[in-house]
Amino acid sequence: MSEADFQWMRPLWLWALVPLTIILVAWLRRGVSGGAWDSMVDPELQPYVIDGEASRGTSWPLALFGGWALAIVLLAGPVWQQQEVPVFQAQQAELILFDLSRSMLSDDIAPNRLTRARFKLADLLAQSEGRQIGLIGFTERPYVISPLTEDTRTISAFLPSLSPDIMPVQGSRLDLAVERAVELFEQAGVRQGHILYVGDQVVGAPDITAADEASKLGHRLSVLAVGTAAGKPLRDDQGQFLTDSDGGIVVPQVRMAAMRDLATAGAGIAVSLTTDSSDINQLAAVRDAMAVEAGDPTQATRKTYWVEYSPWLVWPLMLAGLLLFRRGLIA
Repeated sequence: MSEADFQWMRPLWLWALVPLTIILVAWLRRGVSGGAWDSMVDPELQPYVIDGEASRGTSWPLALFGGWALAIVLLAGPVWQQQEVPVFQAQQAELILFDLSRSMLSDDIAPNRLTRARFKLADLLAQSEGRQIGLIGFTERPYVISPLTEDTRTISAFLPSLSPDIMPVQGSRLDLAVERAVELFEQAGVRQGHILYVGDQVVGAPDITAADEASKLGHRLSVLAVGTAAGKPLRDDQGQFLTDSDGGIVVPQVRMAAMRDLATAGAGIAVSLTTDSSDINQLAAVRDAMAVEAGDPTQATRKTYWVEYSPWLVWPLMLAGLLLFRRGLIA
């Protein structure tokens, strides 16, 4: 067995040998000095009074110290053999497409669509343990804010900074964001992923086509619509109403019928943002279904684990302790 084949599973336990060694050395030094009886019994009588008890008393403490040392070694977990086992794990990957166009600043829901969407996304991330999550912010172009990761705290740290102000250009091209999500899935080797669009965009034909193409590749697209059907006039930073190229006041409206068409093309579902957790619960049904479908037993990976035999030595150690206890040596 080579040195590389021997490992300690819990090496920090070996530090417990240090105080045990100190106690053993102190006990041996005390034994060499003869103990407290040397100063009380006359030297002429010591061989007859002390020697027999001393011979009996020097063996069991050494056995006790040896048992303690062996127990510490077992707790440290010495291992020298590895074994490969198949691991079946459902692939749970999700990319969130977060709309950062200026329409998300509409205050038809208090305080505004953007803030509510960020809070909802935080709730969603809190229920995403065990999933790989990625975040894409988009306007006219998609920008990867976080690639796929199991550390949802990293994505949560980005949420307060999500704002139209961080985007270099404005616009709203959901189709390009969907295509970018598919690319990220392919780069990560994800065959079946979930794409969640969070926003208020007016869905067009290119968006439907992109969702359909993603669905054909094995992915699903769901929608979390943010805002109301009536909408509310959009204001700029100075509080003035924004106008379009024709001079009309911009009133961003959420058209749920088009959102449902988008989700249908993407083989997902469309839900409206709510004040409770009902929207997340509806999305959870699709997210969990994707996890089950992605768990293909034929794609099992093999992982190597150390085989630990030391726990089997605990039984003879316990038996020896019981025998010493019965003889009254450690009680």
